[in-house]
Amino acid sequence: MSNLEYNGQVLTNTRRELKLKIDDIATELCLSVQQVQAIESNLGTLFHSNKLKQAVIKRYCRFLNIDINAVITQYEIDTTDNNFQRAKKDNLGKSFKKYLYIFMAAFITTLAWKFFA
Repeated sequence: MSNLEYNGQVLTNTRRELKLKIDDIATELCLSVQQVQAIESNLGTLFHSNKLKQAVIKRYCRFLNIDINAVITQYEIDTTDNNFQRAKKDNLGKSFKKYLYIFMAAFITTLAWKFFA
């Protein structure tokens, strides 16, 4: 699964049932009217990535109080998150070693000062 698939018609129908205008949705979600229309029409334009569009659709669903799974049928998987977490853990290990060596050096230096001063 690497592409975002969703049903914008569910959003449109619910918005109309709640008697909300596209302007209301755009204002509430901090989007342009064109972006809201693109979401409701299942257009891929006006968003830099599917991850961003997916996040906006989730916010839209929460605002309309709709189950997200009723709208989004296939999620966009972000593989950079896993790589970031792995890199973060690797860097944590390196940072820990670095501070451990600094601590050991400071401790030995303190002992040396105590014994030879």
